[in-house]
Amino acid sequence: MSSLPRMALSPFKIKFTETGVIKDIKKMIVRITGLPSCLNGQLVDFGADNKGIIMGYDQEDVLALLLGDETKIRLGQSVTGTSEPFSIPVGESLVGRMVDALGNACDSRGEIVAEASRPVFSASAPIIHRAPVDRNLFTGTKIVDAMVPVGKGQRQLILGDRMTGKTSIAVDAILSQAGRDVVCIYCCIGKALVALEKVATVLAEKHALSYTIVVAATDSATAGEQYIVPYSAATIGEYLMRKGKDVLIVFDDLTKHAWAYRQISLLLERSPGREAYPGDIFYIQTQLMERAGQLNKASGGGSMTFLGIADTLQGDLTGYIPSNLISICDGLVSLSSSQFGEGMRPAIDFSLSLSIVGGRAQPPLLRELSSGLRRTYLEYTEVARLSKLQSGLSKEAEGVMKRGQTLVTMVQQAQQQPATLVEVVLLLYALRMRILEDKDVAEQIRFRAGITAFAQGLDPALGQDVEVIQKMTPDVERRLAGVVKAFFGMA
Repeated sequence: MSSLPRMALSPFKIKFTETGVIKDIKKMIVRITGLPSCLNGQLVDFGADNKGIIMGYDQEDVLALLLGDETKIRLGQSVTGTSEPFSIPVGESLVGRMVDALGNACDSRGEIVAEASRPVFSASAPIIHRAPVDRNLFTGTKIVDAMVPVGKGQRQLILGDRMTGKTSIAVDAILSQAGRDVVCIYCCIGKALVALEKVATVLAEKHALSYTIVVAATDSATAGEQYIVPYSAATIGEYLMRKGKDVLIVFDDLTKHAWAYRQISLLLERSPGREAYPGDIFYIQTQLMERAGQLNKASGGGSMTFLGIADTLQGDLTGYIPSNLISICDGLVSLSSSQFGEGMRPAIDFSLSLSIVGGRAQPPLLRELSSGLRRTYLEYTEVARLSKLQSGLSKEAEGVMKRGQTLVTMVQQAQQQPATLVEVVLLLYALRMRILEDKDVAEQIRFRAGITAFAQGLDPALGQDVEVIQKMTPDVERRLAGVVKAFFGMA
């Protein structure tokens, strides 16, 4: 018998049911006696369309997270354990729809006929199924694409105080995927309904819902749904990724996800730690974020990119949740409330923002043109700080100020107006030519607003060629220089 091969058998392969009884109810946590063979993550049925998930157990009882209305259950009620993992419907039929954390349609457009169902809590793709991140994901935010590039399969964190424009950057990234064969998922976690409606309206007006799925658990949803919803979004994206598609998921926001899990953990009577968060909060969010990645061709060749949004308090990056997320992700876009107050849009702090793997995926054309921009900005901020302490500036310092002010003017952009690749290239090329430093601010703004349309009229094929070639060939450089000079009437 010992020579026979041993087969791995999933604990959920054997179908059976067990019956337990509700012993205690603490808000969304239900203590059940019975269910002796239950497993973590197993689905339980409370009846009346109420479901739950096993979250823990002791020698006598089982603790389940209720995902429905707590007023519809009572003490002594029987509960059925289904020996099945908690799953949600997935498939391309969800594109263009809004669903809740359980995969149910919530957009008044009827039921969704899903292609399949997948367990919400599943392991991420193993390393042997992955490939290096080497393809760029264009976000439409000029600063990000030039200096903090994002690659397909990367986990990028957008961090900043409240009301500094974090969601705007993420929504612009979704809008920028039009025509790029990328399926987007906007995951709303614990935000107000009016904020969700605002994002959904923008996506609809910009015709982005044709390639976007909205997965939502607003602040009126239970803490259980707010805890589960990012895993549900990742499960939907994972199914599409394994079919060879590129997927972009925006988690808005992960701070509220941590809050929801803290509520659940305290009701489970687990020991609180720093800031009252449980000790396994790092594992919980790591389990989510590590599901992003680029698959190799043998595994489908798809990718799943995460843009996670998180709040800071007065710009403190050392807070428990922000520091955890920074260590999990592959890069950081940091927004500054002081720069936001000074009128910079987007208010991205160059000195704190970075991308660990995205630089390898950045198009060579952008990599060449953006070289030295970070140093230019840091020199500018240092000289600007010193200029407040003394009256006069040297000629060299004045040059640094001019270059820095020109850079800041060129990278500013309004909300819901994502830049195209050719626009970013033209602006960066003009900065490299240093043709804008002698122009006043009004002339610089005129150039920033009108150069794309001017280039389209003068050289209609330039935009398409830049998208295809993405390298600084002599022909591309000649055409870029011709457009910039012609805009200012130069020979």
